[in-house]
Amino acid sequence: MGLNLYILIWVCIIGLCLGSFFNVVILRSLSNESIVFPPSKCPKCNHKLFWWHNIPVISYIMLKGKCYFCQEKISIQYPIIEIITMILYGLTFVKFGISFKTIFAVIIVSCFIIMTTTDIREKLVDCNIAIGLGITALIYNYFAGGINGIISSILGLIVGTLILEVIARLGYLFTKSRAMGEADSYVAGAIGACFGLQNIIPILLYSLIASMIFILPVFFYNKFKAGDKLTCIAAILFTLSVVIYNSLVQNYFTFGFLTFTGMLLAYFITRSIKKEENAHYLPFVPALSIGVLYFIAMYF
Repeated sequence: MGLNLYILIWVCIIGLCLGSFFNVVILRSLSNESIVFPPSKCPKCNHKLFWWHNIPVISYIMLKGKCYFCQEKISIQYPIIEIITMILYGLTFVKFGISFKTIFAVIIVSCFIIMTTTDIREKLVDCNIAIGLGITALIYNYFAGGINGIISSILGLIVGTLILEVIARLGYLFTKSRAMGEADSYVAGAIGACFGLQNIIPILLYSLIASMIFILPVFFYNKFKAGDKLTCIAAILFTLSVVIYNSLVQNYFTFGFLTFTGMLLAYFITRSIKKEENAHYLPFVPALSIGVLYFIAMYF
């Protein structure tokens, strides 16, 4: 067995184990419990688990997806997060090998697994995770890229935060509330710190494309059914402008068109949300995660 294969196996095993830990972090961050105490317990009956109940994936299969004590169903989230973590850790090692970049990429992946899951589950993101990732990125870029690396990292943090914060505060013009959650700005800032000023805008564009593909179609379908065709037209124009700028032509004209259609879309979305009695944020961190993973896979 080659050395790289041997290390890859252990990286995957570590990914499984840390994925199990991430499940604890996800659930306890949503319930405001300590991630250290008390020991692992069933979230339904609160009974302390035996050690063999915590074996990643295997325990879920052995217990047939049910608690050993109360027989309530165990969330499928547990094995899914464990397997996703294992796969992403393994792919990261395959791409970067034995290097500090592998460790840094693994930290990024880990933070986004946690933040994405909490955003999907409860539309909540722990800003402390984004802040910690941003600080780690500044340290990494200082040592990896010298003074030029740290400057680009700082500027990327500032620009990423400002872009999402400006978009979010546009909501006050129409709905008297933010158009996006506060945590989204922290996450965008952390992304900018990780990848620098030169990459923050492309990553945000990848994320917008991902949101258009995976998140917003349901939203716009509901708007179309409700007869709000202007919002749908604005979404199509914005999607086209993103594709043109990101894939075909990058100049001041296409960037201006992208900015105009983005503001137009933001206006129609916030105007339509204002009319809803139970307005709520769309989870955007999953889209940011897709943008980050795509950038790591293709360009990092």
